[in-house]
Amino acid sequence: MSRKVLCIDIGNTNVVFGISTDDWNNFEFKHFRITTNHLITIDEVSLNLFSILNYFDVRRDEIFRVVISSVVPEVDVQFRYGILNVIGVEPVFVKPEDTGIRIEYNNINEIGSDRLVDALAGKVLYGSDCIIVDTGTATTIDVLRDGAYLGGVIMPGIQTSLYAIFQKASKIPKISLDTPKRVVGKTTEECLRSGIILGLAKGIEGVINEIFKELNYSNFKVIFTGGLSDKIFELVNISNKFIDKELMLKGLKLIASRLES
Repeated sequence: MSRKVLCIDIGNTNVVFGISTDDWNNFEFKHFRITTNHLITIDEVSLNLFSILNYFDVRRDEIFRVVISSVVPEVDVQFRYGILNVIGVEPVFVKPEDTGIRIEYNNINEIGSDRLVDALAGKVLYGSDCIIVDTGTATTIDVLRDGAYLGGVIMPGIQTSLYAIFQKASKIPKISLDTPKRVVGKTTEECLRSGIILGLAKGIEGVINEIFKELNYSNFKVIFTGGLSDKIFELVNISNKFIDKELMLKGLKLIASRLES
């Protein structure tokens, strides 16, 4: 019987489930995304998990390890017991010490586990000097230098910025998130798309250039990840950049492998 690891990324907007084998050098995943429900029940977690395993034709007894990054602590108990109900495995919720990374941050308990999991994956898969741009509910930019986590920057995400505008400006229309064709919009929708998407991309570009100046070093690999990374990747004019939308799942699998060693 093949053994499998279940990696779960609980974010403010979505929960991503990734299933992979216990081949620690293989980072292929079967993944499934659901909307985060801050009021989810244990029964709903159980039903979602049961449905996902059936969808991928994975038996419950094949899952031997469950690793979770959560930035929504109010649902952690529900996920813990839902997983125990369906799989019978005690899930591991990632803590800073699980990554094995040297952390140079004033209070490590303030760092979201998602940022540290991304950092681990960036370090192992891309090198000790890297900048990770994660585009989610918030856009986070995290810096590793000589393998140490230095800290980073937090900016509003694309959807968060759009939601704020919709809430405060009654005449603002809903827009698609297509890549802007030009900077100077000819309609309100084009203006919004340019401002939100291009504005964020150029904000990221500017922050990264400021990081280069502050650290007096520019030979970083810059990894873009997160659900909306493909919307801004090509718009950020920096060299040595990569896109890896499964970086978080890869980091969780790396932690699972550390737990086995």
